[in-house]
Order: sequence, then C-alpha cells, then structure tokens
Amino acid sequence: MNSKNLDWNNQLSKGMFELAILLLVSKKPMYGYEITKELQQGGVVNLASGSIYPILRRLTNNGWIKFYQEEHEGRSRKYYHSTKEGDQVLKERYDYFQRLNGFLVSLKEGDTDE
Repeated sequence: MNSKNLDWNNQLSKGMFELAILLLVSKKPMYGYEITKELQQGGVVNLASGSIYPILRRLTNNGWIKFYQEEHEGRSRKYYHSTKEGDQVLKERYDYFQRLNGFLVSLKEGDTDE
C-alpha cells in the first residue's frame, strides 16, 4: 500500500474509533487494554497501545461513557461503560454510518436513485 493510501486509511480509522469504542462499551463494561485488543482483532485497525486513552477521556468528558475502578490481581483497572446519552449518540452515529455506507454501496453498484 502506498503512503497516501496508508495515510487515508489511518485518518478514516481515527474517525471510527469513537463509534467502535461506544459500540464495545454499550455491550458490557470493559477496561482499556481489553478495548484495545478488541479493536486490534481482525487486523483492520492499526492502533498503538495507549492511543485510546485520549479518546476515552474525551468520551468521558462528553458524558457519553463513565468508568468505575476495580482491583484485579493487585492492580486497579478502570472499567468503562456507556451512559444513556452515550447510547443515544451511538444510535445516531451508527445510523449515519449505515446511511453513508449504503450510499457508497449504491454508488459502487451504480444505483443512486435513493
């Protein structure tokens, strides 16, 4: 892959991280490393360790997720979970993503009558 495509892929992935994290923590409380591993699974997302923490802080500051701390093997872990407001943001953004994806598919298939 050439560097311009790699740059574009990275930009697109960055825009999807908030949505992906909201999807994950809406299902069950998760700690940071667990979220990172889920995002890396499948090899689609290129994510450095620790790079999700600024996103988690932003989501927390927006009131879309909350966290609680729990001891695990002598270490404290922050478990993140979605709030009602976060669930609403997730629904709106996921719906938009679905519409955008459908539009791109229709462009590719040549059917733009929607």
